[in-house]
Amino acid sequence: MKINLFKTLTLTLFVLLSGLSSQAQEGVQGRWGNKPGRKEAAAYVRQNVLPVVRQQRLKLEEQLSAADKSQLATYRTQLQQVRERGKALRQSLRPAAAAANTPRAALTDAQKQQLQQLRTESRAAMLNVAQLAQKYDANISKLAQEVEPQKAKWTADLQAIAGKYAPASDQPNQLARTGKGRHKNGAGRFFRPAVFLLMDPNAPQQSDRAERLGADSNVYPNPAVVTSQLEYSVKKAGPVTIDLLDSRGNTLRTVQQSQQQEKGPQTLSVNVGDLPSGTYYYKITTRAGSETKRFVKQ
Repeated sequence: MKINLFKTLTLTLFVLLSGLSSQAQEGVQGRWGNKPGRKEAAAYVRQNVLPVVRQQRLKLEEQLSAADKSQLATYRTQLQQVRERGKALRQSLRPAAAAANTPRAALTDAQKQQLQQLRTESRAAMLNVAQLAQKYDANISKLAQEVEPQKAKWTADLQAIAGKYAPASDQPNQLARTGKGRHKNGAGRFFRPAVFLLMDPNAPQQSDRAERLGADSNVYPNPAVVTSQLEYSVKKAGPVTIDLLDSRGNTLRTVQQSQQQEKGPQTLSVNVGDLPSGTYYYKITTRAGSETKRFVKQ
């Protein structure tokens, strides 16, 4: 048994525990591997898919009973503990791999037992999550159905990205493979009952992700009534575009179009008095990428 089996386990747990952005990146990695276009596909999922998936999961959160929320938190904690133990095991293997001048080190019998124990515990926890998700299967199906048009568009757009980078001779096969991923590994994967239920819609975004994208943002007051103040930090000088999105990720209007801004903190005041009560997003696009920030309009 090689270290790659351990990586498979830890990557799976990382997907389930580290928030929606990581899930999207892992989903793209599974479909694209190191193929050209992977970065563009990951950015597309992060910018277009995640705000919608997060909003749908927030709707489900309101439908969960207090007891089920508590039980779900317990399962997340169990999986987090397995992840931490797995991380410690991986770190313990690095010296042996370095000494052997190889990226993978053979596992000892004791390490194999540890790995098997991690697999057993993670499967047991996921089985419990799946059983809990059965109670909300109809709710999750309805939430997935609400965004069916968007899912179709996501699939078509990802097919187009795949086609851009595939050799001309392989484009038909590439598009076919991407199309099959619509249900197995595409946007629909986020709505598998156990995976969807396990997502934590209130989990904070990873701090280093905002650093990579180039904009750390904050919205206040939140909830907003008439005026919303958006604070963000530009890491790379250049054009900055800010779009206002509805709860499904559709663009309502562009509040700032390709404005040249220097590196540093920025503030934008937006009149939201005409918006109906509900959940909205700002999408901030800079030279480094895009970030979405959620706010509520009262």
